Amino acid sequence: MYVAEFGLSNIRGFHGARAVDALTLPRPGDGGSWTVIAGRNGSGKSTLLRALALALAGPQVARTLAQDFSGWITTGETAAWSRAAVSPDYTVDRLTGRGRGPDGPMTLDLGWTLPDAGNVSSGNPLGGPIQPSLSPYDGVNYGSPSSARGPWADHPQGWFSAAYGPFRRLAGGSGEAQRLMLAPGPAGRMASLFHEDASLAEGVSWLKELRLRSLEGHTEATELLAVVKELLSDGLLPDGYRALRVSSEGLWVAPADAPDRAYPLREMSDGFRTVVALVLDLVRQLQTTYGTLDAGTDDSGRPILRMPGVVIIDEVDAHLHVTWQRQIGDWLKGHFPRIQFIVTSHSPYVCQAADPGGLIRLPGPEEQRAPEVVAPDLYQRIVYGSGEDAVLSELFGLETPYSERADKLRRRLVRLEEKVFDGEANDSEVAEYKQLAAELTSSRTARVYEMAAHLAGNE
Repeated sequence: MYVAEFGLSNIRGFHGARAVDALTLPRPGDGGSWTVIAGRNGSGKSTLLRALALALAGPQVARTLAQDFSGWITTGETAAWSRAAVSPDYTVDRLTGRGRGPDGPMTLDLGWTLPDAGNVSSGNPLGGPIQPSLSPYDGVNYGSPSSARGPWADHPQGWFSAAYGPFRRLAGGSGEAQRLMLAPGPAGRMASLFHEDASLAEGVSWLKELRLRSLEGHTEATELLAVVKELLSDGLLPDGYRALRVSSEGLWVAPADAPDRAYPLREMSDGFRTVVALVLDLVRQLQTTYGTLDAGTDDSGRPILRMPGVVIIDEVDAHLHVTWQRQIGDWLKGHFPRIQFIVTSHSPYVCQAADPGGLIRLPGPEEQRAPEVVAPDLYQRIVYGSGEDAVLSELFGLETPYSERADKLRRRLVRLEEKVFDGEANDSEVAEYKQLAAELTSSRTARVYEMAAHLAGNE
């Protein structure tokens, strides 16, 4: 399945003019799908992703993932809702029981309602915050009666969705969070988005298990292990690092030109561990859901996995160097060509991989307007411009690309220039003006030369 539309109302900051009736998302094509939700801190990026994840997972899983909904309904309101319209692929997304599913999108609606709506200001007589009730909207009037037979079933067959929070650590995590990570179905696949103390350590444990089964002569495990190593070695890691082998100590990586210099993944940088943990867990969850990995290569010989689904990632740029931020979107789209990725980011480089119609701006908390797909001219400016073009656009709202120190010197230069040209500057001010002009101009010139050399090298 993939998400065709999404909306929410009266959930935290999304109320009134900031509520979303129906936000259309781009459909995955032959090369995957990359939708980026960008906005300032406090604009509600994580809230929006969590509301979407719960709509995909259903009320039973929602109560497992977020046991406390006391702060979800906007203050002063008595009810809230989250809605996702999903388009199934009935070759892999199966319905339980009898009967056909809808020919078009299936609507998944969740509603939160405060008890005693006429007197919500009285508080909870038992003490503590008031807990709203959570239930699906009426299936006949609002949603699809097939939801409980499809993505909301106790054991959904297909209907793949997964969600990851910003803390994609490879080790650690509390016992309770790890037990939730091991839960079958959407609960385990979405736990890290709702629990900061969850880790993705199961990916490495899965590799160790595959290695053990491979040594025992299981051909399928040997093939799966080869697919994973090939995938991780195809340009995901920087500096030409490749996934070399799996041992009882975990995954080992090494530079392509020096395979004898291997290092265990746990000793590599946060960026290495974060990105490998994400990809490993995604592959493991796909294999668990579908029972196999539909692996192959594209026309260029690149290894790909062809299973469909929806993957949500909060702050996908976390721990990634800017070179990685530029590559991660295209890499994930290229290697998972049937996955719809929906991510949030503060990085202009992550935004540059967004699909047409897949770059969404979340207004700041003080703006009374709904999230919206950016206009085509702004999309073109960000996707085909430089990182500086992107951060200076209204998507990010940065007034200047320079540091505070540089801006202070530039303001000083302007004042000195006025005095010099008016003939009012003394000798020391003239000398200071010349020095500042040389320093700031040389800095700008160096950037121009650098870009020109880069372009010439590409040609």
